Parts: sequence; C-alpha cells; structure tokens
Amino acid sequence: MKRTMGMIIIFFMLVWLCGCSLGGRMHSIPKELSLVKETEHALFYVRDTDEDYRDMIEILSAAFEEHYDRITEMLRFEPPEKTVVWIYTDKKQYQEMIGRDTEGTYDAADRRIKVYTPSDLSQTHVRKAFTDQLIHEFVHAVIQQKNPIIGHVKWLDEGTAYYVSMQLQDELRSGKRVGDPFPGLEKLEESELYFEEAGGEAYYFSGLIVQFIYETYGEEAFHEILEDPEALESILGISIPELYEEWKAYVLELYKDLI
Repeated sequence: MKRTMGMIIIFFMLVWLCGCSLGGRMHSIPKELSLVKETEHALFYVRDTDEDYRDMIEILSAAFEEHYDRITEMLRFEPPEKTVVWIYTDKKQYQEMIGRDTEGTYDAADRRIKVYTPSDLSQTHVRKAFTDQLIHEFVHAVIQQKNPIIGHVKWLDEGTAYYVSMQLQDELRSGKRVGDPFPGLEKLEESELYFEEAGGEAYYFSGLIVQFIYETYGEEAFHEILEDPEALESILGISIPELYEEWKAYVLELYKDLI
C-alpha cells in the first residue's frame, strides 16, 4: 500500500513538473488564435477572421526566415525554441488585446511577438513596413532572451532593433532626418521619457548610437555591452559625456557621405 501510494505521488509530481515546463507554451495561446504556418524557426498564429490572409502569412514567414540566420549570427544568440508570432489583421482588436496604441511588440513575459498586420500586403510600401516591423520585433526577442536587462535600457534595446533590422540604414538613405538637431545627453540618459516624447526621432538617434559603437569600437565591444550595459564606460574606456561628443562627430561625418 505504501509503495502504491508512493508511486502515485511520484506520478503526479512528474505530471506537475511537465506542466511547469510546458505550461508557458500550452496555456498562453488564446482560443481565438489559430496556428496557420510553421517554418523552420517560427510558429505563426492568426486571430480568427474572414479575411484572406494566406499571401500575407507567406510574405511574413518568408521575410522572417530570410533574416533569421543573419540576425542570430550577428547577435550571437539563437532562441532555444521556435519563435511564436501572433498576428491580428484587425487593428482595433489588436490594440484592445495589447492595451496601448501600437502595432507591434515583443512580450518578454511570454516570449511572444505580437503584431497587427493587414491582410493585404500587395502595395510595396505597406509590405515593407510590416515585414520590417516583424524583423524589428524579432531582434527584440533575440536580445531580450540573450540578456533580459536589455529590455530595461531603452536606447540600447530599441537602437539595436532599429540597427540590426536595417531600418536605420533605410532611413539614412532617405536623408529625411539629416540636419535634425541632436538630442541632448540628458534625453538619452532618460531614454524611456525620450521615446515617449520623440517617437521616431528616438529610434533613429538610438540606432545611430548603436551603429557608432559597432563600427567605431568593434563587434566585441558591442557584445560586451549587450552582456553588461551598465559597464559601458569601462568596456569602451571612455566617459559617457566624451562618448556623446564622439558620437555627434561620427554622425556629422556620416552625413557628409549622404549629402
């Protein structure tokens, strides 16, 4: 009897442990989402809709896989599981689910990318905007799984996503922000508030900081900063104010090649 009871207890403990390890994956998919595409590295779910989203899913999944190796190799980290992507084709439904005015996010709490994407991506500029968004959020997924602290360092988190997704390079080529005044150092040091107030400008200048560090101080220094953002000054061997002045000079030289 004691042996039987002991085996029962062990059985339920094993079930409980399995539930703990799988539960995050099993219980966090809302019933209104359906798995519509599985690729080598991702699972794509779509919110129930009468719209024809098949072409959109093919476009997003192809873009994701096209950039996957480049991003994971550049950031030296590969997610241990397939990346889960939730897609809503109705913007209002999406924002009600998220609870704020945005079109895309990486949720570190459940390791899900959650995006609004219209079902029709036939127009070139629309297709690029929403594939860029997915790639941007995937960069967040990689760096925040690599080091969760990055999610609390806004300029580094968003700047890396903007740089590695190649959105910064597109904006530099457009030249539309060349000549915009530099943000003050105090704004960059209070980057959460800066992003709230400045929007796209904050992404642009934060991306330029990351590019500057990567190109000026090198790949190894960049990765050391991703591992320990608070040690930036000791890693680069320069004070923050001195780095800020170096960065501005770098950007002005960069602009000369664009004009």
